[in-house]
Amino acid sequence: MNRSLRLALVAALGSGTLHGCAIQPPAADVAHVARSAAAAFELEGRIAASDGERAANGGLLWTHSPTMDEWTVLSPLGQIVAQLVSTPRGARLLTADGTVQEDEDAHAMLPRLLGVSAPLDGLASWVQASPRPGARVLSVDAVGRPARVSDAGWIIEYAEYRDASPGAAPRRIDATWGDTRIRLIIDQWTPLT
Repeated sequence: MNRSLRLALVAALGSGTLHGCAIQPPAADVAHVARSAAAAFELEGRIAASDGERAANGGLLWTHSPTMDEWTVLSPLGQIVAQLVSTPRGARLLTADGTVQEDEDAHAMLPRLLGVSAPLDGLASWVQASPRPGARVLSVDAVGRPARVSDAGWIIEYAEYRDASPGAAPRRIDATWGDTRIRLIIDQWTPLT
């Protein structure tokens, strides 16, 4: 290869590399199918959570309404590990060994239940793929459903939906924030009327 051709090739490759390193503006919300969130639902599934040091997994039963949340975490063998009930009056955590803890706010108790911190006020939106105000839809799937969402520092990826219809509920959700990871596989999701 002659010298001038090599110099032109190096210059072209170099400019492509520099162009790829340019600072990109933040992504705007991607147009997506509007999804209405159910005010109340029951969810059965499996959860795995880790924070880089600790990891836990098991079953999850969750009943959500505007005035109450009740989470029950089960061991992989199906025994109740802990139950957290949250109402406007406060939160109560009951563990398998009979310990009861109470707090004014369930946010402080959720890490004791799941093993990691998570935004309590966002979880009900996450499991419905219905981005709450302030969240950004970063990408959508082929039928316009959220595929990747940014919410309060978390990245939520919808790896699988129940079926191919635009209104289908999520089946698998992967959420990350730094070293913290939560994977939720939803086996059954039922809106309550």
